[in-house]
Amino acid sequence: MTARLIIMGPTGPGREIDLHRGQTLSLGRHPNQTVQLLDRLCSKEHAVVKFDGSQWYVEDLGSRNGTYVNRNKVEKRHELSGGDRLLIGNTELLFVDENYSIEPMIGAATRVTILPGIRAPNISTALQHRPDSDNYRPVSVINDTSQLRKDYERLRTAWKLQRDIALEVDLDVLLSKIMNSLFEAMPCDRGAILLRDEQTDELVTRFVHSKQGGAHSEIRISRTLIEQVLEQKVAFQSNDLTVDNRLDPSDSIIATGVRSSLSVPLVTRTERVLGIIHLDSLFSTHAFTEGDLEVVKGLANQAALAIENSILIAQREEQLRVRERFSRLLSPALVEELVSGKVEIAPGGQSHETTVLFTDIRGFTSMSQRLEAEDIVRMLNEHFESMVDIVFEFEGTLDKYLGDGLMALWGVPLAVTDGPFKAVAAAVAMRDALAEYNAHRLQNDLEALNIGIGVDTGRLVAGYMGSSRTMNYTVIGPPVNLASRLCGAAKATQILISDNTLSALGDRITVETLEEMELKGIGRVAPHNVVSLKPQAGE
Repeated sequence: MTARLIIMGPTGPGREIDLHRGQTLSLGRHPNQTVQLLDRLCSKEHAVVKFDGSQWYVEDLGSRNGTYVNRNKVEKRHELSGGDRLLIGNTELLFVDENYSIEPMIGAATRVTILPGIRAPNISTALQHRPDSDNYRPVSVINDTSQLRKDYERLRTAWKLQRDIALEVDLDVLLSKIMNSLFEAMPCDRGAILLRDEQTDELVTRFVHSKQGGAHSEIRISRTLIEQVLEQKVAFQSNDLTVDNRLDPSDSIIATGVRSSLSVPLVTRTERVLGIIHLDSLFSTHAFTEGDLEVVKGLANQAALAIENSILIAQREEQLRVRERFSRLLSPALVEELVSGKVEIAPGGQSHETTVLFTDIRGFTSMSQRLEAEDIVRMLNEHFESMVDIVFEFEGTLDKYLGDGLMALWGVPLAVTDGPFKAVAAAVAMRDALAEYNAHRLQNDLEALNIGIGVDTGRLVAGYMGSSRTMNYTVIGPPVNLASRLCGAAKATQILISDNTLSALGDRITVETLEEMELKGIGRVAPHNVVSLKPQAGE
């Protein structure tokens, strides 16, 4: 079998890319890559997958956000095995070779339909003991060795499942192992695992498997029956749905082509209900005994614990990803508020009073023509390191880098007390820090840098566009345009602020008002150049 990479989507496996041993497969955001990944956190040329004659491997190309295999960062090269999961930006890819198959994960069944409006009576009697039950009995009263073998096999299955899922943290793989164990132990034709969505609390189909295809691929279940299984935390077992007197005759629709059925809730040790496991047999009545029911309940208890652990680990990893993304934009204290859930960035634009700051280097184009590229990159990194630290020190948010400049915000995505003053104070600190940096550069016979800064305050619309996974946060409005134009008009060491920003500062700064100037797309404006901050009481 040819090795493949499968792009994993939110609902399961998606596009498949065949890997050929003489080919270098390049992955990145640029259109000239073999596989273009339209992912904001993916570099233009991010990674390659190659075959070295005996082994497939992935190689990171010095990408900004790194390449990960099974949650471990690839330093340079990582040899791949079937089932490895690659993370490039926010895009997950599954590596499949001749030793690994995803078919059991996909199954023949493609759909679970929860039928609304069908009445089911109270099913709490479903677990009542019956005299003819073959549930676990003492060895002394069992004469049938086949029964002992059956009981042993049930216990072996439970032990095997516990061993297989004990250390598994990938939810998709975990659900596949759970279902495979159930199919190995139970005489079922189809099965599904439905889990509650963390946000909506609605049941979502997470895994479906079937021995049959075609007309039998759709599993249909009564919503009322499921709700009672979940609410009462009890299992439902029917030996023949067509004659089950616990069901209303109108419920026979759920028995189309189905004879035996078994539904068991996934309940954690803290009594939290995660979802439901459903099994059915298309052709056999009495397919599931009470002993089978006890086995599935035991497996469900193990499964619930493993699923809960997997979800908690995934949430923790998402917190780490959020922290990593926003640590580039926000101060550490604000990042912790976001990660802890004290502050939420909701999709869609919202209007906010915001102060916007732009800064860029004067004469950068001519400087870049005189210096080597390596020197330019080193200089920008040193410069931005200092500037961004100042933004964070004054509780600002780094919106983006703009070549030789940057854009910062006060007021979004998190509210900031006295944002206009903190923005101007940050601008003054930037000017002072640059003077110290230039003294160091001149001592080393390096050319000094000069920056201009523009600041405006007003209402704008802020929010993120696209997928919440990429968190492409943006702001739109007049303050962005005016701050940018003021920055462009500022001479070296000037901090030009608008009337709006000045009026918000009161008598806390010293400024000189310049003559009116024409700003493109804005009109005539008389900006104010910040000379200094006035000492405050107690300083």
